[in-house]
Amino acid sequence: MENRLETSVPEKLWNASYILALTVSAFTAFSFYLNQSMLAGYLQGDGIGLTAQLAGVIVGLFSMTSLFCRPLCGLLSDRMNNVRLLMISNLLMAAGLAGFAFAKTAPLLFAFRIMNGIGFAIGSTVQMSLAARYIPQNRMGEGIGYMGLGNILGSAVAPGIGIAVANSLGMRAMLLISAALPALACFILLLMRDDRELPRGEKLRIRLQDIIEPRALAYSFSGGIFSFGNGIVNAYIVLFAASRGVESVALYFTVYAIGMFVIRPMSGKLMDQKGIRWTVYPGIVITACSFVLLAFSRSLPMFLTSAVLRAIGQGAAQPSLQAGCINYIGRDRAGVATSTYYLCGDIGQGVGPMLGGMVVGAIAGAQGYQLMYLICAGLMLVSLASIILFFERKHIR
Repeated sequence: MENRLETSVPEKLWNASYILALTVSAFTAFSFYLNQSMLAGYLQGDGIGLTAQLAGVIVGLFSMTSLFCRPLCGLLSDRMNNVRLLMISNLLMAAGLAGFAFAKTAPLLFAFRIMNGIGFAIGSTVQMSLAARYIPQNRMGEGIGYMGLGNILGSAVAPGIGIAVANSLGMRAMLLISAALPALACFILLLMRDDRELPRGEKLRIRLQDIIEPRALAYSFSGGIFSFGNGIVNAYIVLFAASRGVESVALYFTVYAIGMFVIRPMSGKLMDQKGIRWTVYPGIVITACSFVLLAFSRSLPMFLTSAVLRAIGQGAAQPSLQAGCINYIGRDRAGVATSTYYLCGDIGQGVGPMLGGMVVGAIAGAQGYQLMYLICAGLMLVSLASIILFFERKHIR
């Protein structure tokens, strides 16, 4: 046991524990994106033959499970050994995906999908809480920025790899490879250590603030508005482009991912050096501008320019909000702060497409999509006003 890595906060960002935490996060992200784009089709295929409605419910169970588990994940993260929790979460993800590869009946598919969702909800919260302990206080913005790169890279690269594997080896092989990644993460976790233990009596006390951190709500609301816009873009941009007669709009996501990959580390350094206002304020304004441009886009170059602006704005503001949230709440409550932040993101991601659908249903054609993206821009400005008031009131620079 003496060769395991310690949990004391190091002076350098690129320490061994932080690098291992980054690796675990990247494995989880790749596992998720390898199969996500093909599950609905797999469930409706000849091997299983579910209806489109039932397949949609099973696929959506992942997000719903994550949403309902999220508040408890922060509590667990702050009260229990984080390395042990991550081991459990990765084993749940691996078992859920492996079971999905062999299950043929709806009840089993439901069970394994829920298992995977619980594992992912715990892991995504605990990963950030654990990583925050290995990031020096004066480099929190940069450290949190790098933590998101595995997810961005996974979203850009993993779907194509998953499709290629499924086409050549079959869906079962692709799902088993997806299961192998969190299983491999468990071996990496054997090199990490978390010595924190609370007194037994304290573990039994559960208060509201142990589930939702009220002091994190200002940061979480602004972060949730970004997720609201993400949900609408992901759900409707292809339909919007078709209504404008624009082809190859899938490039929007590629340009956006590349932009985020470049901007996030740079914005983190800027936040650490200058303060959170230097990244959050301009980031929100630029993101609002990207939605305005998207609303009036009539050609592929306009769509791609909007993607660049959105990547710059969101890449600057969103990781800074998360890092600022952890700094403000403190490392000892990083788990509940992270879960509160992610909970608002889950809500925004889910509510966005629903409200967008109401707008498009009420106003037919391109005008409905245009109004929808203008609403996103307006909400970004509401978010800006709320975070300015919070920073002024709390004297946060």
